[in-house]
Amino acid sequence: MISQPQTKYRPFPSIPMAQRLWPSRTLSQAPIWCSVDLRDGNQALAVPMNVEQKMELFQTLVNTGFKQIEVGFPSASNTEYEFNRRLIEEGLIPEDVTIQVLVQAREDLIERTVESLVGAKR
Repeated sequence: MISQPQTKYRPFPSIPMAQRLWPSRTLSQAPIWCSVDLRDGNQALAVPMNVEQKMELFQTLVNTGFKQIEVGFPSASNTEYEFNRRLIEEGLIPEDVTIQVLVQAREDLIERTVESLVGAKR
């Protein structure tokens, strides 16, 4: 990875608009990228990933340099839930990496999701 990715591209010229704030702003640092490659949808695959395959992909994302990783939809399936538990229980989430999950706004799914995250540092 480039150590200073914000230097790779020239900033787009700002557009002065008195009634709007964002057109006149210029990005001065690289955005934070969040990988969603482990997101739910796994069950839609002809041959879904198992926990070991998901572990391998998670490690690849960490090795690539992602600091924000969506690890899935833990209330969608036992595989998703077990994957989260294994990441946490085995201490496989690096200190500088933050995980996130996806959940629908339903009490039973939220409870299952929170259970899957018990012990996570962030």
